[in-house]
Amino acid sequence: MKKKLKIKISVWQFLALGYLAVILFGSILLILPFATQEGQTTDYLNALFTAISATCVTGLSPYDTGAHWSLFGQIVILILIQTGGLGFMTFVSTVFRLLKGRMGMYERKAFMASAGSGKYYGLGKMIKRIFIGTALFEFLGAVILCFRFVGDFGWADGIYFSVWHSVSAFCNAGFDVCGTSSNPYGSLSDYNGNAGVLLIISLLSILGAFGFTVINDILRNKFRFKRYRLHTKLVLLITPILMLSGTFFFLASEWNADATAGMNGGQKLLNSLFQSVMASSTAGFSSLDQTKLSPAGVIYTCILMFIGSSPGGTGGGIKTTTFALLFWMAVSGLRGKEEIIMFKHSINIKTGLRAIAVAALALIVVFTGALIISASDSYLLIKDVFFETLTAFTTTGLSMGSTTTLNPNISNTALYVLSVVMFIGRLGPLSVGMIFAKQDRSTLKYPASSLMIG
Repeated sequence: MKKKLKIKISVWQFLALGYLAVILFGSILLILPFATQEGQTTDYLNALFTAISATCVTGLSPYDTGAHWSLFGQIVILILIQTGGLGFMTFVSTVFRLLKGRMGMYERKAFMASAGSGKYYGLGKMIKRIFIGTALFEFLGAVILCFRFVGDFGWADGIYFSVWHSVSAFCNAGFDVCGTSSNPYGSLSDYNGNAGVLLIISLLSILGAFGFTVINDILRNKFRFKRYRLHTKLVLLITPILMLSGTFFFLASEWNADATAGMNGGQKLLNSLFQSVMASSTAGFSSLDQTKLSPAGVIYTCILMFIGSSPGGTGGGIKTTTFALLFWMAVSGLRGKEEIIMFKHSINIKTGLRAIAVAALALIVVFTGALIISASDSYLLIKDVFFETLTAFTTTGLSMGSTTTLNPNISNTALYVLSVVMFIGRLGPLSVGMIFAKQDRSTLKYPASSLMIG
């Protein structure tokens, strides 16, 4: 009797293959003629790039979403955004629960890796809360946005635009359908003086960037900060610091810059806040022309994007907790301490090494991607290449225009590289490394030694 060949794949490989399946299915739908406004077939590379960007909740696009894609194409993109924002494993876990009644240990591990949960128990309730919470936040966001969009676009388009931007904001995708023939890729620049629209989009992006592990912890323990998990404490500490520091930095750096020309003081403050939130939550909407930012504004935008949102959230970057741990490790090292203490918790050295690995791999991916793009598209300015590669890795979507049809000369090589960078950024560099790396189970001890540092 022949033995059945069983192919065993790791949780990380399962997640990667799941995202790839969603991307490929979405790209096939987007090349259909009725997916475009003009009824013509879209070039497959551009359709694939759009599907990757949507599933990886990035927002980079070779086309203006509202002008190129038909209602069918836009709905396909929105479904990809929702799938990527909630996490592929959230949907898979729900299917398992519907078909099997309960998840096995493999599915639990996969969901934990996808959602950032640290517990095997209570996952069923958490999945239910994710779906209900997502629907509630997006519904409320859409209702509030209707007050403005219905007045601008009428009832049908106004409601549709409200739902679209609410989903895109909560999932930190950065896709929009507000572009016009006179201002393509304008994102929310037409609303740079509307506090209601920008603040609601910002709030949705922040909630999505927090992640449901943080939101769930807050709802469970109310305002009793001492009872929060260490993860929640760090997120609630680091996120406001980054967003507020970014707001005041942009306010100072862009006060006399071209990006805010013609705005009064209140509008400059509002748009500085919006730029800071969009960069730090990696949401990708823009109310300012990124090409008109001052050099200092571009650099600080890159810093905020690189740090990004929180683990388990819908944003990208190396994550706020990784940044916090690296900072604490640096301070501990300078003080000569042999352990890392955060909020009266001792951090395992393995966690510290993983934080270093995440940051190091992120830099390697970004610089390697920028190097390849610079070699293939030598006419592009290095700051534009670096910005575009970083925004792809952090799944932010803010753009200098290099990946849109505003630049029709961009090479296929650059689009392929950015596609790979977006995929790595969505999964996370450490998760991608786990796909190929084997766990070292050796118990062999080597002699300790010192090494000169710095």
